[in-house]
Amino acid sequence: MSIKKGSGTTTSQATSPFFIPQKEINLFDVMNEELIDEIVGQTVDIYKVEIDETTANLYGESSTKYFGKGFRVNCLILYNEPTIEIEDGVGPDLNTSIEMYFHRTSLEEANFHPEIGDIVDWNDYYWEINGTTEPQLIAGHQNYKHQIKATAHRMRISSLQIEERPR
Repeated sequence: MSIKKGSGTTTSQATSPFFIPQKEINLFDVMNEELIDEIVGQTVDIYKVEIDETTANLYGESSTKYFGKGFRVNCLILYNEPTIEIEDGVGPDLNTSIEMYFHRTSLEEANFHPEIGDIVDWNDYYWEINGTTEPQLIAGHQNYKHQIKATAHRMRISSLQIEERPR
């Protein structure tokens, strides 16, 4: 990385990890793709908001959202233990969340990326994605991002404004 002092500009060159050859990075990538797709086999259906069909108000909000067809994708899922919050006069409220770990290369090949606001159908419940990050780097190198992590919270059917499907 080179930094020009005084000018405020920064340039960076693409480098590779010093002790890990590209051949091993490719092996790591292929093994993880096979683990997620063939061995674990967990899938979720993700529905993106149809921006052209959804009308927004002055603040960019909409009371009614329209979603496109679901996109089925393989991932690893971490289900977080539910918590119950009791509010005065309202009653108990069950809150839970999931973390989904996607193989970055598989998503790039499908030209798909989970985003905040997308709806996830998993385990007979609907979840809304509230954050995405790319925390895992191969050999800690920023040019070799390996996974996409999405966190989501469970939604009520009434807030989603869809008909519940038969179970």
